[in-house]
Amino acid sequence: MKLAIIGGNGAIGSTTAFLTAQKGIYDEIKLLGRKTNVLKNHAMDMEHALMPFSKTVVSFAEYEDISDCQVIFIAVGAPERKVESREEYLKDNIRVMDEVLENSCYFNKDAVILTATNPIDVFNYYLYKKLKRDRMKMLGFSANDSLRLRWAVAEKFNIDFNKTEAYCIGEHGEDQVPLMNCVKYDGKKFDVEDETKSEIKNILVDWFLKFQNLDAKRTSGWTSSVTASEVLEAIACDSGKIIECSVPLEGELGFRDVSLGMMVKLGKEGAKEIIVPELNDGEKSAINKAAAKIKQQITHLNI
Repeated sequence: MKLAIIGGNGAIGSTTAFLTAQKGIYDEIKLLGRKTNVLKNHAMDMEHALMPFSKTVVSFAEYEDISDCQVIFIAVGAPERKVESREEYLKDNIRVMDEVLENSCYFNKDAVILTATNPIDVFNYYLYKKLKRDRMKMLGFSANDSLRLRWAVAEKFNIDFNKTEAYCIGEHGEDQVPLMNCVKYDGKKFDVEDETKSEIKNILVDWFLKFQNLDAKRTSGWTSSVTASEVLEAIACDSGKIIECSVPLEGELGFRDVSLGMMVKLGKEGAKEIIVPELNDGEKSAINKAAAKIKQQITHLNI
């Protein structure tokens, strides 16, 4: 199985390439992007770095080289800058995404496409409409939200992160919806009081602002590589693992014409199943707000 990473010279693309290659689950990972010298540098460096771990080949590629790739990870975007919200990247990245679409004729027609370009929910839907593909093969990368929810719960209660199970749905951004009634610890339901739920939600919202206020002009590449490689592994291995991804909806939770983060069972064809949770009134209100926001952003794209 082969993987193409568009934006392989950037922080998310390059770190995901290396971590995924370490697992040895793809025969080849092809790196594409604007900075040819950096891409070739990555490929040459990884060839030696991977020798003790994996037989996966990491190579430099052009668009015309990726028609045999069963999975395409779009990790390209405008340069990082200080923003209040991920939606500020909409104007920056629409030009980048249109450049990708111009070269989509080289895509494997059956490829699963994973998009990490912000705002992820908007651009996943944009690509879905433009490419006219099976929606279950169009995935937006939003798994970091669920990872950070697990982190926030583990921090708040001083419990083991690796035994904590929790998911966010909705927008990849400040309008994410933590499913606090679905939290589990060591396989058992873990009850969280209403007051504490608000504290945990605030931790999640504040994290992005604190990260941006550092003004490092760098995305969360390390975290993203961990969760993106997890998604790519679940696809390659047809594992059925449940991971949060943004998917175009056709009636789930009552929504259409929008892509939202959902709990998704992943396999070689993309989303094997979209798991629809039962929501309380507060969660329904929050997901309605997130969907309305994303739909408003989509209207600016004229699709």
